[in-house]
Amino acid sequence: MAGQSDDVLTPPEGSTRAKIIAAALRVFATRGFEAATLKEITSASQTNVAAIHYHFGSKEVLIQEVLVSVANPINRLRLELLESVPEAARTLEHVVRALVIPPIRLSLDATGDARLLTRLLLQARALPSELTSTTIFAQYDATAQHFIRALMDVTPGLSRQDAYWRYAFAIGAMHYIVSESEAGHHRLQRISGGLCDTDDPDAIARQLVAFVVAGFQAATTAP
Repeated sequence: MAGQSDDVLTPPEGSTRAKIIAAALRVFATRGFEAATLKEITSASQTNVAAIHYHFGSKEVLIQEVLVSVANPINRLRLELLESVPEAARTLEHVVRALVIPPIRLSLDATGDARLLTRLLLQARALPSELTSTTIFAQYDATAQHFIRALMDVTPGLSRQDAYWRYAFAIGAMHYIVSESEAGHHRLQRISGGLCDTDDPDAIARQLVAFVVAGFQAATTAP
C-alpha cells in the first residue's frame, strides 16, 4: 500500500507472500473482488487461510496489495520512459508514449499474469467499491498529475481544464483498446474484417499514440 517500501510491495519471487499475491491476482481478475473467496486463493497459491491472515490480515488488505502490485510496475515504467528524455527535449509524442505504452506492453506483449493487469483494473472501475477506488486513487493520482503537467509543457496553449479532459479520454481509449485482446471479444478485429489486429501491441501503440497526440493538438475548446 502507499507508504510501504518496495521490498514489501515486491516480495521475493517464490516467497509465500508472492505466491499469494500472484494467485489472488489471477482469482480476482477471473472471479471479481466480491465473488472470489479465500479458499479459491489458497487453492491457487497452494497455501492456507492462516498464511493469508499472517501476511495480510484480511481479504480487504490482500485486495489492496494486489492492486498496488498492479499499479507499481505500470507507474514505474511510465515515469522511467518519461524521464528518459530531459524536459527541454521532450515532445508531445514522447510524453504520450510514456503514458500509454507501458500498460499496452504489460497487458499485451507479455504472457501469464501480466496479461491480467488491465482486466483487474477494468473490474475495479466497472464495479467500484470504496476500498478499490481509494486504493487506485492513491496509486495513480500522483502519476496522473505528473503527466498532466508534462502534457501541458509540450502542448502550447493547452488550458489546464482541457489537459484534464484529454488525459481522461486518452486513458479511456487505452483501456478500451487493450480490453479488445480479451478472449472472445476482438470486436474491432471482427468489424474491420481483420484489418485491425488487436493482438498486435505494435499496431495498437502506433495507432493509439497518433490518435492521442492529435487529440491534444486539437484547438482549445471555448468556455
